[in-house]
Amino acid sequence: MKIIDILNSKKTISFEFFPPKRDSDLPKLHETVDRLSTFNPDFVSFTYGAGGNTRQLTTQVSKEAKLSDKFEVMSHLTCIAHNKAEIINILKDLTLSNIENIIALRGDTPKDITISKNNLKHATDLIEIIKSNFSNFCIAGACYPEFHPESNNPVDDIKFTKMKQDKGVDFLITQLFFDNKDFLSFREKAIKLGITIPIIPGILPITSTKQIRRFTKLCGAKIPLKLNEKLENSINDDQETTKLGIEYATNQILELIDNDIPGIHFYSLNKTSSVGHVLNNLGISNQTPEYII
Repeated sequence: MKIIDILNSKKTISFEFFPPKRDSDLPKLHETVDRLSTFNPDFVSFTYGAGGNTRQLTTQVSKEAKLSDKFEVMSHLTCIAHNKAEIINILKDLTLSNIENIIALRGDTPKDITISKNNLKHATDLIEIIKSNFSNFCIAGACYPEFHPESNNPVDDIKFTKMKQDKGVDFLITQLFFDNKDFLSFREKAIKLGITIPIIPGILPITSTKQIRRFTKLCGAKIPLKLNEKLENSINDDQETTKLGIEYATNQILELIDNDIPGIHFYSLNKTSSVGHVLNNLGISNQTPEYII
């Protein structure tokens, strides 16, 4: 089923996972997916490493999850180290496995791979190839409430987001953020520019101060001052940081729900505990499978 059809009928809950680098670690991923599947997500996604360094495993776990028939599957696809022919072959493979949903991304520029002139440069190039050659995919795109770290300014960034819609993206998922004002401001500006497709906020429950500072530095997100002060107090205590992360994510989502979001996309980091606690705090437990935000 196409995710846009689900979004047109209800508000969604979804989880993102990343495939391991080694086949031997797949059982641990399967266990994590199985545990979070008890919360009845509407879809799950599997990331795709820079330069395609986990492409085969991404495709494999996407196929396996699709076969389980427990939820819909969205496979990540990055284009920065691929040419058009390679992308079409990947899309054919996904089609054969009945994968109907893709999040189309540029991807990070790989450090150990030379990008040739035939490689695709932008997510919009990938979106155009998908729409021009296939009719069976629902396409998601990424957006950045605090604007892309490589963008010149927020105005240009929203224009590029609008371009994704114009090229055929069906819905958007945001980069992680911790200040809801950034999301609400971005959404307001996006709507004024003519973006009409659903924008799902991406939420990451913090589990480590050092880790989240590294993540936000890479993706250009900021940590609000009061939150950062609390994180500093637990910088060497991941257990306390996790408790703080659960509380913060819960309150963040409650405020977003009050502002009529179409769904919640959890960046799970392949962990079940924090996401599970947040969902329970929200009243979304594995005992209430019909819960809708």
